[in-house]
Amino acid sequence: MSRGYRCWLVAALVTFGGCQKIAPSDEHAAQARWTIPGVVRTAVTEEPNTLVRMFSNQSSADDVTALLYEPFFRYDDRERPVPALATTFPTIANGLISKDGLRVTFPLRAGVRWSDGAPVTSADVIFTWHAIVDGKNPVVYTADYDQIKAIVAEGPHRVTFVMKRPFSPVVYLFSEGTFSPLPAHLLRGYASLNNISYDANPVGDGPFVLAQWMHGSRLVFKPNPLYWRGPPHVREIDMEVIPDPTTQLAELRTHEIDLVDGVMKNLVPQLHGIPGIWVQTQLQANYRHLDFNLRSPLLRDANVRRAIARAVDVRKIIADVYGGLGVQAATDIPPFSWAANDLQPIRYDPAEAGRLLAASRWLPGADGIRMKQGLRLALSISSTTDNRPNADAEEIVADELRDVGIDVTIKNYAGGVLFSEQGPLYRGVYDMAWIVNTEGVDPDDLAIWGCAFFPPHGANTNFYCNQKVDAYLHDAQISYDQQRRKSDYRNAWRIMLDEAPALMIYWDRIVVAGNANLRHFRPSPVITDYWNAWEWEI
Repeated sequence: MSRGYRCWLVAALVTFGGCQKIAPSDEHAAQARWTIPGVVRTAVTEEPNTLVRMFSNQSSADDVTALLYEPFFRYDDRERPVPALATTFPTIANGLISKDGLRVTFPLRAGVRWSDGAPVTSADVIFTWHAIVDGKNPVVYTADYDQIKAIVAEGPHRVTFVMKRPFSPVVYLFSEGTFSPLPAHLLRGYASLNNISYDANPVGDGPFVLAQWMHGSRLVFKPNPLYWRGPPHVREIDMEVIPDPTTQLAELRTHEIDLVDGVMKNLVPQLHGIPGIWVQTQLQANYRHLDFNLRSPLLRDANVRRAIARAVDVRKIIADVYGGLGVQAATDIPPFSWAANDLQPIRYDPAEAGRLLAASRWLPGADGIRMKQGLRLALSISSTTDNRPNADAEEIVADELRDVGIDVTIKNYAGGVLFSEQGPLYRGVYDMAWIVNTEGVDPDDLAIWGCAFFPPHGANTNFYCNQKVDAYLHDAQISYDQQRRKSDYRNAWRIMLDEAPALMIYWDRIVVAGNANLRHFRPSPVITDYWNAWEWEI
């Protein structure tokens, strides 16, 4: 399948076709009716809690950061790094990574300025790194940045990271999806950067500046006249906070907004018949998965996990619940990644699921639910509330598992509860979870599966540990050779596909709908679709 987006029309079922639904002769009339020339009105589901990325894990924070700040690299519609504040992507071949892997150099672009006119220099990078790792700021994570021993300024426009050990993901730091450099000349005097006035009214070096923030309602961005690429083509981006996906679609239908960046799957058929919009899809690095908590006494048994993985008809769920808008996943490496491999998904085989359970002496009781030594094979499944497709998928999973003798109870939580540090995932007080992860550009996943990364020391909320897997994933971290790393990930996942600490479901095809007069919007498979907002026109 193409790694670029496809334009498509939606009928009773999803079919692919042309991108614009209005004929060229109608474009001028359409623009006169509902387009505000130069103004892009977008919708976000959640309001950012801050405009400083190091204090937020929200997807809206990535969108806002792409507008306000210039990262080292942006990522285009084919996941390729686009030089921004950094001019050259470091490799061993071009000499920017030392042969021992301990020094990684980034040439910085001369002439980039903060929106107050001050130059952006290596001092800003060094200041930001210290703010991340010095323990004075409640940043959402320090992982990867804490592998840097020092950052050395080699003049105002060149920095070298001195590493504690070879660490391949370092080339992606300070780029989209991580923490962009902040202005040292404005922030150096603060003991902590959290909850200061700058967090809500920042000075950035990106293509836009914040003009207005009406909390709970909208954020308005205007062009940054000092942007190094030149001023953006639109005169305003109006980001409306609309938590309800149905309301977003209604406002698109009435042309009160120009862009819905991620239409909920069950609403996609309703796009059919809306005049004057285009619809695009993009395969993204968002993977849905069914997680197993290995702290659960029942799920410590690998045969129980293997059975569950074989009892769930993943293709049926993708087709019936998510409108076919997903590609079945085998591992947590996107199919468009350089690290992708040929490993196949766990096959659907409920008969084999029954044999695996019987092999572990889980035998059907009077009501069909399996028992072992007086213990009933009963589990819960959890996801976020107020998400109809997820609820439908959970019902299917519960029905399919009951068919093989596993009783399942649905126990959902608000997203802020499910994913909080004190929530059921990080505390390990759940059985199964139906959730989505968003992958970055680098395939490093040691913090997800590694033995040393159980919460609160990492994000291994499956509480899975296999020393052989650890060794492969650790080796992939310390090598800058992509082929060696690719082999490491393949070897690790051969083990995990057998032991089934989780069942990978699908890679998401995001659906984007926009005003037919909005041009040059190119969804990215990673991080944010706002990566090229300076090129948008309307």
